[in-house]
Amino acid sequence: MVPARIEGMGVDPGNGNLIVMLKAENNLLLPVVIGALETQNIMIHLSGEKPPRPLGPDLFYNTLELLGVKVLRLEIVELKDGTFYGRLVLEQRGLEYEIDCRPSDGMALAIRANAPILIAEDVLKVAGVSEAQINRQGETPKA
Repeated sequence: MVPARIEGMGVDPGNGNLIVMLKAENNLLLPVVIGALETQNIMIHLSGEKPPRPLGPDLFYNTLELLGVKVLRLEIVELKDGTFYGRLVLEQRGLEYEIDCRPSDGMALAIRANAPILIAEDVLKVAGVSEAQINRQGETPKA
């Protein structure tokens, strides 16, 4: 597993999908398509905004905290048929629990808990891209 962090968020110019860009410690980038609500949940927290009422991830994180459950990490473990699969690793009273999750939901919780985001090396081999590849995609073709 390779540690990663959220590098940025935006719109894929090719198809208009919302993406979150994860940057792994090995400098590969992993673009993950996410929904509008998930984008909002991540962006609001990263910007430091405090919504007047808790968002879904805030509610879930606050509930986990109240129950004494710690978010240890988010792991992005698989890419299958174009879909990333993740799991949250939680700890309560010395026991670890793994819960299947969408990576976007896991990211929203991990950033609230200051928990690491890890990406499986196999996922990075298949879907990771370099910054140079992304920069080339944004260039205008030369005649």
